[in-house]
Amino acid sequence: MTIDSHFYLYLAALFGAGVASGFAGGLFGLGGGILRVPVLLYLFPAFSVAGDHVFHLAAGTSLALAIPTCLGSVLRQRKESNLDVPLLKVWIPALLVGVAIGLLVSRVVGGSALRILFIVFLISQALYILIPNRPRISEVLPGRVVLSGVSSAVGGVSVLLGLSGGVMTTPILMAFGQSIHRAVAVSSAGGLALSVAATVGMIINGLGVSGRPAYSLGYIDLPAVALMIPAVLISSSLGVRVSNRIPARVLEVVFGVFLVGLIVDMVHEVMR
Repeated sequence: MTIDSHFYLYLAALFGAGVASGFAGGLFGLGGGILRVPVLLYLFPAFSVAGDHVFHLAAGTSLALAIPTCLGSVLRQRKESNLDVPLLKVWIPALLVGVAIGLLVSRVVGGSALRILFIVFLISQALYILIPNRPRISEVLPGRVVLSGVSSAVGGVSVLLGLSGGVMTTPILMAFGQSIHRAVAVSSAGGLALSVAATVGMIINGLGVSGRPAYSLGYIDLPAVALMIPAVLISSSLGVRVSNRIPARVLEVVFGVFLVGLIVDMVHEVMR
């Protein structure tokens, strides 16, 4: 196989991965890094991207891919007047502090450790999704200090794992008695701020690192971003239409089982 044909196959695989992750995201109502990162972790090594920086590359690329999705969500939430500005004035600054800390930590933590952290996160998500009656912590939001601490934790963990934060922000705010509409709106705005800041940080962190793909900018794989964005946007709408025909609890159980299968496979990869 020539270099050109190998690269074209890589491009085709990226587009296919975008279609698959976009459809699954629309189907299960998540569709963020929790789906993109595992796909990229399988795809990059299959096309000669090796080394301990593979997870960083997958995380950085996932964060860049989140920007247009989060921007579209924010514009829709603004149109519906769902954005809670007073809450966002507390949430976003603290979130960005967490992003900065996460970026510093990611410079010294190896890809193997981040894979294990991602597996632990998937386990927590699977347990959360499969629990039928999720308890609420409180009916009101905590004070400014606690809320800022929670937001910073979301920002730090999200950057390390290549997530835009929505998969944590929405259930956390709902656990504190917030409506789904308010939680999703805060999640969208926070996700946009996080994704932009984290993408810039992952570019800086990856500059000068050897072994990256030829068409990368820091820890951002540019062909992946260019090809997966339209694929995700197109296929996610199809996934949403399919999901509207399936009961919500059935979707949750299917997604929980999907995560369990993903966990088993990733554990097997780590132990090899």
